[in-house]
Parts: sequence; structure tokens; C-alpha cells
Amino acid sequence: MKTKEKDLNAYAKLDKRDFEYADKRDFYQAQLIMLKAAKAHIQRYIPLLKEKAEKETDPKRKEELVIMADNCQQIAGGPAKTFWQALQLFNFTTSLIQVESNGHSISYGRMDQWLYPYYEADMKKGILTKEFALELIELEYVKLNNLVKLKERGTVLVRNGRCAGGESLTIGGVDKEGNDATNDITMLMLEASAHTRMMNPWLCVRMHENTPYELKVKTVECIRAGYGHPKIFNDAPAIKALLRKGASLEEARDYAVVGCVEPNIPGKEYGWHDAAYVNTVKILEMALSGGKVLDGINKGKQIGPNTGSLDTYKNFDELLESVDAQFAYWLDQMCSSLNIIDNAHRTRKPVPFVSSFFDDCIESGKDLSAGGAKYNGIGPQGSGIGTCADSLATIKQLVFDEKRVTGAELLQAIKDNWEGHEKLYALVNSKRVHHYGNDDDYADELFKFMFECYCRNVAGRKIARGGQFNPGVYTVNANVGMGMSTGATVDGRKKGEPISDNMGPVHTAAGSHDFKGPTAIANSIGKVDHSLATNGTLLNLKFPQEAVAGIEGRDNLVSFIDEYISKHAMHVQFNIMSSKTLRAAQKNPENYKDMLVRVAGYSAYFVELGKPLQEDLIQRTELHF
Repeated sequence: MKTKEKDLNAYAKLDKRDFEYADKRDFYQAQLIMLKAAKAHIQRYIPLLKEKAEKETDPKRKEELVIMADNCQQIAGGPAKTFWQALQLFNFTTSLIQVESNGHSISYGRMDQWLYPYYEADMKKGILTKEFALELIELEYVKLNNLVKLKERGTVLVRNGRCAGGESLTIGGVDKEGNDATNDITMLMLEASAHTRMMNPWLCVRMHENTPYELKVKTVECIRAGYGHPKIFNDAPAIKALLRKGASLEEARDYAVVGCVEPNIPGKEYGWHDAAYVNTVKILEMALSGGKVLDGINKGKQIGPNTGSLDTYKNFDELLESVDAQFAYWLDQMCSSLNIIDNAHRTRKPVPFVSSFFDDCIESGKDLSAGGAKYNGIGPQGSGIGTCADSLATIKQLVFDEKRVTGAELLQAIKDNWEGHEKLYALVNSKRVHHYGNDDDYADELFKFMFECYCRNVAGRKIARGGQFNPGVYTVNANVGMGMSTGATVDGRKKGEPISDNMGPVHTAAGSHDFKGPTAIANSIGKVDHSLATNGTLLNLKFPQEAVAGIEGRDNLVSFIDEYISKHAMHVQFNIMSSKTLRAAQKNPENYKDMLVRVAGYSAYFVELGKPLQEDLIQRTELHF
């Protein structure tokens, strides 16, 4: 095995005069133990397959079992030589990586790129057909759903159901020279996704200004099938984000997506991508309350610095300065804590097996958890930016510009959970107040301020592994759980309701704050520089089935995606499901057991989600062209 040879060579060259000798020795020995175990694991299948083949009476199945045994014999100690062997080795390897780690967010990389040479070679030899290649991919998709990660009840109710989570598979995009990289495997992987309609893998299509029309149509046809896949990534801002991390242009062009959102350089970058979710709405609360908790068991307790209060600010600029100061304070606390946890991972959870697939780890003699990768990062997510933007827009308009209410009155309204302030509550949730997501510069500029405030206070901080903090701006589905522990907010949200999801506009129990359609949302989102969020951004959009039906509906969705890409927004994904259908599934779950929905960066079976998360999906704005 090539990897084992590299380890043995590096191990043999160790110098006992090197002050890191002991650490490197232990690392190489751990890798060799893991590789030996992986070989033994694969070899265990050989006698089993041969035994099954001997007993098999169906000639076709007997032949398949014999080939599978031969495949295992080859890949246990050597490289894959055929398309089938490559897929079989991929399945073993990714399963073992899941076992070694905590079973979450194992990216499958740019599978259409690394798998294509095997496909091309087998097609030229005449030992593979396109139909059988598709069948193998479909079988692999089914296998990827065998892994189930056990989670405690609270997580399942407000998060992502029963899947292991994070298995993103990236296709499309540009190659290292900047040319379109679409190939036969790209198309087959989309077909396999539509045919199997599985939760995993989380298929991600990279797009750019020269993406072939055929790939756009095939992508949209999968989206219109209504099972939540695939998601779409925009090459321009994603590549720009990776350049901000220090990658070369060639490396950045080769990015793949990890988990729901995060752009990553395969084989070169080890990012603790989902390190934390920051409730930015609570940080804003500190700026409105003088650093005191407004609601809950710690109500009235001073937990942050007193940088001013909504009932004391003389102008709006004072409030913005206070917001920035609170973000600096709280993100200091977060980043300090994450560095401590990251150091704990190094001593308690090394990953020598997956480190074997990173050349830089072998050369340096360092595990990934110790900084062995070329690029290292920690990625915490800013959540609830839309809620913050609409809250600031409400304050700016009603308190400082129009002077319709005082800061003290607005502060009291949220302390009272809007009870006794019904007219003000209706006004704040109406079209008469500026809201983010309507191509309205008044509110969109405040979203931009909040976006940049979060990114600026996180980006570039150093980490122990030799890399940097990389901000992401999204919630996945944490907005539901965060909202449950967050009091009422100035944007017209009541206590316990979800905060805004990902990069999306606000939707409260009183109604959605975006009312001008999908193009207006795209325009609003395009006003920020997504590359500042080097750990990614995410936008969910929901269309009822009839909105994208027929040739006209298909073409409308293709055109919308083109427009979205042109705005340099990084990421978008779609739920093609009406609220009416979701309500029916909620009422009669036994009739909708196989209904997949797009939750955030992933799809899940709707009836298996907790009711708070179901309600959040139902309340998302239903868009029409």
C-alpha cells in the first residue's frame, strides 16, 4: 500500500536527536497499527464472499460475489485498479474513518473527479458500461445510509434526526486550471441521487459562470423531485474564501464541501469546521440591556460589560458601537474556549488513520489533531444575523428616524414578551417597517453591518495547530434550539420562537418579513461579501411544487440559480414542498414516512423531526416566481 510505504520510510528516517522524536515515533506507529488493522478488516470479507459464492445458485450473483472477493484481495494491500474496486475501497475507508472519529461530517470530496479516471480506463477496456457504473453508484448511496449515529433525545427533537450527518459529496465546478470539470460521473451521480432518494450522501453541485446548461437542467430536475438534494455552491466566492485562508489559486479551485456548508481543500486542510454556534441575538441583547439578561432564570444578572442600553443611547451610531464592543467581548470568550477544547482533542482524540491520507502529516510526523495538515482552522458559526438586522432596522426607523416610540418603550415591550403592546407588535411585523430580504438598502445595510461585525471579530485569530479561526454565517438548524432559550426580540419575535435561520430573512409567528419574492432575497444576500465568511454561508428557500412545475417552472428555477450565482452569493438549497403538504404530514405521519425534506445543509425524513423543527420548516416563506 502506497500510504504504508510512506509511513515506513518516514519511520525509518526518524532521528533520535530530534526533540519531537518520541511524538513522531508514536504517531508513525499508530498509523501503521491502523493501516494493518484496516487491511485485516478488508481481508475478513474474502473468505465470507467465497463461501457465499460457493453456495450461490444464481450464476449472475455467483459471478458478482467472486469479483467482490477478488476486489477485496486487491484493495486490502494494493491500489484500486478498476472502477468497482475504487468504489469498494472508498466504502471500506470511509466506514473506518467514521469508526475512528465521532461519526460526523466525513466529506467524500470531489468524487466525480477522483473516480473518473477509473471509469474512463474501464470504459476504454470495455469492462464497464455506463449502466453498470450507475448501478454501482446507486448501491454505494444505499450503503452510505447504513451508518446511524445515536443521539440523545433533545438533539434529535431540534436538530437533524437519525442520520450520521455531514457526508457531503461534491461534484461539478472548475478544475485546477479554472476550466469546467463536468464529466460523465457528474451526471451519473445526480441520476443515482434521484433514483435512490436517500438521506445520504449530501450531494453538492458546484456551479460557476460557465457551468454547462445540461448540468443546470439535470440539477434542477433533481431539486424539483422534492427530496431535498442537491445543494448548490458558487465557485467564485467559495474560491475567494479559500484564498483568504492562504491557499494557492490551484488549491482553492479544487475545494470540496464538508458537512452542510464548509468549503475545504481535500487532503490539505483539516478544519474543525463546526466548532460552535454563536447566538448573535443574545449578544445584541447585551447591547440593548447594558450587559444584563432580559429573560430566563438569570433575568437581571449582569453577565457582560455595560456598553450602554436602548433606553440611554442618544443616537443610532452609539448603539452600533455598543454592538461591536459586545461582539468583541463575547467572541473573545468563545475563541479562548475553543482553543482549549482544540488542545484537548490533540491529547484525547488523535486520528492516525485519516491522518495517513494527508501527505503533510506523514512528512511532518504529526497527527491532524496536532497540526499535521498544511492548512488548519476552527470554524464557529454566527447564527441569527437576520433577527439582529431586523431588530436594528426597527430601532433605527421607529426610535431614531421617525421617533414613533422611545428606546425605553421598545425595551419594555420585549421584556413583556410583547404582551400589552399589540399595536407596536403588529407594526414591527408589518410592511411599514424596513425588513431584510426585500432588496431594501435600509435594512440590508444593517444585515451587512452584522455580517461583517461577526466575521471581523472572528477571522484570522490564531489557533494552536498553526492555523486560524474561520467565521461561518449560518445556523443549520440550531436556530430552533437557540430560539427556545432566547427571550422576545425587537424584530417582533416572541419568547421561544426560532431565531432567523442561516442567511435567510426573519419569519415570526406573526408572519414572514420577506414579501417581495426570491429575486429580492437574492439581491439582499448579494450585498454582502460572502468570502469574508471563510467557513461558509447558507440560504434555505422553499417553493411549493406548482411553482417549479412544467417546462416554465424548470426554466424559471434555472434562471433564478443563474441570477443567484451572478450575485456572488456562496450557497443555496431548496425545499420543493408546500406548507400544506408539510401540515398534512404532521397530522398523518403514517402516510408520509418516506418524505424527505431539506432542513438546512442536509435532508431528513420530515416525520422523524421534532415538532419545533417541523414548525420552523412550515413557517419558512413559501416563494413563487
